[in-house]
Amino acid sequence: MIDLFQSYWWLLFPLFWFVGAGWGSLMRFKRTQAKIDLIKTYAAAGKEAPAELIASLDAPDTSDDDDTGYDGERHSGGGRAFLVVLFGGLAGVFAFTGYTGWIGGVDTELYFVAMILGVLSFAFLVSAMFKSGRKGG
Repeated sequence: MIDLFQSYWWLLFPLFWFVGAGWGSLMRFKRTQAKIDLIKTYAAAGKEAPAELIASLDAPDTSDDDDTGYDGERHSGGGRAFLVVLFGGLAGVFAFTGYTGWIGGVDTELYFVAMILGVLSFAFLVSAMFKSGRKGG
């Protein structure tokens, strides 16, 4: 069991990303549910809900508390630029560590992880370039 964690420790990074994305999704659901409950309260009181409240159900959620930068439809290129630098930097660290043998000799698994992170960095770069040219998205 210990060997499993020593060999595949890097899988914790995508696991944490999935947990964070799930948490953000849960929080968006809770905010939408609270808006719906508020509309029900207005309806039970015989009043009409404000138009802004009803319109906010169809509008994309732009709250800052879960602004992870992963949802391309509601974030500017700035969030993608951060991801390009982040994944590019991580790819460089893994490649350098594999090259120098800091973990115990030249390790081809580190090169593989570096390639994956480099591809992700390139994908975010391309996404930022194409998304910044579009208006209103």
